[in-house]
Amino acid sequence: MHLASISLTLALATTASGLALATAAPAVAAPVAQTTAAPAQPAPAAHSEVSTHASAAARAKWYTQRHEALGPRKGYFTTSDWKRLSGVRVMQVKARCWGNDSQIVVRLHYVRRYGAGGKVAKSGKWACNGRYGIVRIHNAGHGKYYASFSLDKKHTVEYWVQYYK
Repeated sequence: MHLASISLTLALATTASGLALATAAPAVAAPVAQTTAAPAQPAPAAHSEVSTHASAAARAKWYTQRHEALGPRKGYFTTSDWKRLSGVRVMQVKARCWGNDSQIVVRLHYVRRYGAGGKVAKSGKWACNGRYGIVRIHNAGHGKYYASFSLDKKHTVEYWVQYYK
């Protein structure tokens, strides 16, 4: 244990025992209250509960930028473009479809500048069994992205565009 946590634990134990005596025997607790009333100096290295909760709130997590279900389709189809938010470097597309008799191919494209078209950043392939698959890129740097899906049979596709920040 660190010295700061020991002193903090000792101060809390002393305060708790003083409160217990004060509720049990008010006549006896008066001298004890005077001896424990000395202000305890907070240790500079000790972390408070407030700082622990503040850091948990600022922790990075996944945010959904777009969630959509595309009606029953077959073949190759794409989504509309979306913009990458400032400071976001990790992006992913989660997609799923239903029907165990086929597979889905998901591609995450980025849009190149100056009308040069789109380029596949990452792709993935999995079964249409209702579970979602993930296509993720870690060093996203382009401004616009879109996703494309390929199905060999007619299925509904549900997808999520997410970023980590």
